[in-house]
Amino acid sequence: MDFIYKAAPIGDQVIDYDEKNGIVKGYGSYFDNKDSDMDIIRKGAYQKTISENGERVKYLYQHDMMQPIGKMKELYEDDKGLVFVAEIPKTQLGNDVMELMKAGVITENSVGIMPIVKENKGDYRELREVKLYEISAVTLAANDQAKILDVKGLKNIDQVYKRYDNICKLLRKGNISNDMGYALESEILKLKTYFINATQPSEITEPVEKMVQEVDIYKYLINKL
Repeated sequence: MDFIYKAAPIGDQVIDYDEKNGIVKGYGSYFDNKDSDMDIIRKGAYQKTISENGERVKYLYQHDMMQPIGKMKELYEDDKGLVFVAEIPKTQLGNDVMELMKAGVITENSVGIMPIVKENKGDYRELREVKLYEISAVTLAANDQAKILDVKGLKNIDQVYKRYDNICKLLRKGNISNDMGYALESEILKLKTYFINATQPSEITEPVEKMVQEVDIYKYLINKL
């Protein structure tokens, strides 16, 4: 199963915004809305994951585990979608993100999820249960966010290597908390999805070069993990 991203625009959908105390309340994703991936998330899809893992879900910047912004104070569903209340400490990154939201540069929140219960309805896929790993403030639309690393084109492969390096460093330190373990699970699933996408045949291929690049990635993963 792929790790996917779904967004909700910030804009006028921010329910509450308290700059002084670093609180942002808004929607992580919407229900009953067919997105450009032809997916529709139904009400109730987040209930199980909130109950089991809600306290582990963090607020990130650009879906990057190494750039946490804050933690969730509240996480629940209403009739419209997934509502979150995030507390953002006054770090440099936290302050920058709040300013970017105010300026309209960061225009969306996006959830990082794994579909659990899904059904193909013909012209769309219905998601009735998902596992939520994180919510992120993002500058790009959700469907483009998954392509940030552009792994399929292998244009930024060094960024992929760096993310594996970060995982290795964290594992070497040991004494990983439950929260960190959950974040690492999320990161590994993201990288797995990127890797699967990178190895899928495209319409225009260069077989020899592509094979060499894939072998290099595989050797790297074996050496590191």
